[in-house]
Amino acid sequence: MATRRTASVDLENCTGSYFRLQVLHQYTNEGTDDSGLLDFKPGEKKRVFDSVQYYTGFFTTGCDNWKVDGIRLHEVTTDSKTVQAMIGGKAFVEGLPYKSGHGFGAQWKKHTLRAEDRDRATLIKVFQTEVQFISPSGVSTTTFDTVGQNVLGLGVQ
Repeated sequence: MATRRTASVDLENCTGSYFRLQVLHQYTNEGTDDSGLLDFKPGEKKRVFDSVQYYTGFFTTGCDNWKVDGIRLHEVTTDSKTVQAMIGGKAFVEGLPYKSGHGFGAQWKKHTLRAEDRDRATLIKVFQTEVQFISPSGVSTTTFDTVGQNVLGLGVQ
């Protein structure tokens, strides 16, 4: 019989840069949990979900699917008219968008939560070129790449 379970989710910015990050979680055929865009300093870790729901046991056919989207932030002077974010008294503009993925055209990364993950935290670590999903039951890894290219020639990535 299927058992409904919950787990919390933390996100850690290991890119070495300021980032605006978003996490999406979806258990197959269920609603999508959306953290919204959150600003992160380098090395900062935040709780993005107090509770995501999933199922374990017999007759469960679903799996947990994840997306991590991001926008690298670049520091500018506070008198700039293009400021898009203020973090710790510093002003930033948005650079190129980033997305997690696994193979060409992939949208969601599968990282299935298990019974031993119940009421525990899953940690998502975002690095410059990859994302790690770390749960008590195991680790999954996928790529983290820019989407598009810098067509403005401003040196912003």
